Amino acid sequence: MRSIALEIGKCPGILSEIWAKRVRRLRIARAFSSCLLGVLLSLSAAPGWAITQLTNWQFDPRFQQLALFTDGPVQPKVSVVENPARVIIDLPSTDLLAPSEVPMSGPVRSLRAGQFDPETARLVLEMAEGEAVPRLDQVQLRRLAPRHWLVQLPTTVPPPPVPLPRPTPEPPVLTTPVPPAVGRGAQLFGIETTAEGFLLKTTGPVRADVRRLEEQPPRVVVDLDDTLVSQDFPQRNLSVNQFGVERLRTGQFQVNPPVTRIVLDLKDTQVTWEARYSAELGGVMLKPAGVATPPPPAQGPVIALRSVELTPEGLVFTSDEPVRLVTGWENPNEYRLVFNPAQLPENFSGPTLSASSPINNLNISQVDDRTVLALVRVQPGLRVGDPRPLDTERRRILLPLINQLEPVPSTQVPVPPGSKLLVLDAGHGGQDPGAIRVGIQEKNLTLSIVQRLDRKLREQGFYTALTRPDDTFISLGGRVNAAAANRAALFISIHINAMERRNDIQGIETYYTHPNSARLAYMLHRRLVERTGKPDRGVRTRRLYVTNHTSMPAALLEVGFISNPQEREQLLDPNYQDIIADAVVQGVREYLGQ
Repeated sequence: MRSIALEIGKCPGILSEIWAKRVRRLRIARAFSSCLLGVLLSLSAAPGWAITQLTNWQFDPRFQQLALFTDGPVQPKVSVVENPARVIIDLPSTDLLAPSEVPMSGPVRSLRAGQFDPETARLVLEMAEGEAVPRLDQVQLRRLAPRHWLVQLPTTVPPPPVPLPRPTPEPPVLTTPVPPAVGRGAQLFGIETTAEGFLLKTTGPVRADVRRLEEQPPRVVVDLDDTLVSQDFPQRNLSVNQFGVERLRTGQFQVNPPVTRIVLDLKDTQVTWEARYSAELGGVMLKPAGVATPPPPAQGPVIALRSVELTPEGLVFTSDEPVRLVTGWENPNEYRLVFNPAQLPENFSGPTLSASSPINNLNISQVDDRTVLALVRVQPGLRVGDPRPLDTERRRILLPLINQLEPVPSTQVPVPPGSKLLVLDAGHGGQDPGAIRVGIQEKNLTLSIVQRLDRKLREQGFYTALTRPDDTFISLGGRVNAAAANRAALFISIHINAMERRNDIQGIETYYTHPNSARLAYMLHRRLVERTGKPDRGVRTRRLYVTNHTSMPAALLEVGFISNPQEREQLLDPNYQDIIADAVVQGVREYLGQ
């Protein structure tokens, strides 16, 4: 089989030269990758790169004991702080499974576990109000086994006898003992590596939240709500070395309500991950964003794909006979078409593109002897419709290209050379009220917060544009277009969260889609949690329209829950809205290095 590849762009030139240059670039990239891999392997073999994993910790409030379990040797260090009263345990050269915070009762109010720096895991025991912090000499640190340590705080209750370590201690992965499954939620009973990612096998529908931990080493955390790890689940720690993932770890992060946590240790930090439940597959498909489910090998004769023509309606693909077609998004700006079984003949012809063409680039290649791949890079503001046949024989397929550019909701803001423009987006508006509780509408809260944020940013010398300055309806595409038309440096969307069946949940959540937005999302989120004092519900990746279709760094901030009566009252308070706005301003200044 003769391999044929064709790349059509807006730069004139001979196609054979384009392909030759592309091959040369691939060879250079592969040589560099091999060299870099060798360096990394040699570095990782050095003794200084060894790092221990904190696999589990358990605090017993009855006896004021903290048990630590690791998968390797470690020497904990204990310190005390008087104001605020807390006991700190640092584990040098240690990595944490995932950050967490657990409320306690008694002298210890809460226990926080986090990654203090890339090489130090830290646990913090926050003392309850009125409780004096113990003196350092009152805190006992005992090594019970090579991988098992005990931190004993002073108590009036005699501690229980210390059990003898098992001959081959295996520290548990779970943070809390898991009771037998009851009649609620689902169970995770297996993980299967597939051609497109990892299938998390569950006994029923599951909501999955994905978020990236930016601290080193890079990880992706997947939480399965209302899900217990089956007692028969064998794969708690998997070495996978696929999809840029080195290792995959599973544990019961929380029991009531149950939350199962899967942690991906990453080698490739540029990949964005997504998770979605599929009843057909029987679980949650966890995969890199943009990876398509490969179609099963098509049977029958190979069809010749003769030409691609650019028409006012879109791209028209012509073949000798009907051909199977699978489509999807490769990334936010590039649409993928897979023809199978198909081949590119020698006389294949493609369109000529100009500066006014609705697409930037068309790349067509023969990926194997029966598959042709076409990648269409579209212009901003262009929508790709569903492919449809133009004839009864299905030999001509139209890929509609629809110009959905709408009037920019705010006029273009003149920005001096060297200055940056921030686009601020108040969620919902007009006939779209957003979440509603007791007559209070999300759209009014988001607009009020954005107006305050706009004023504060302008007072500090920033240039801003609003997707909606008043109570008007702007489509999601219109909001994205506003950012593109104004050549925004940042896009920040403000929303209010809601729970359908619960009114006790509160806190801050932040969402982003693409890796270039991660740093912005984490900085804004950190300041919001810090300034408001609200629970940290995490930074998560999700393919939301306004964060997925913007090219500049973009974050969507859920600044509170309208479904929580106390938090709803706070969100109505102008002073609290100022606190939110001040937190975002501080995060923006830090992100831009001011």
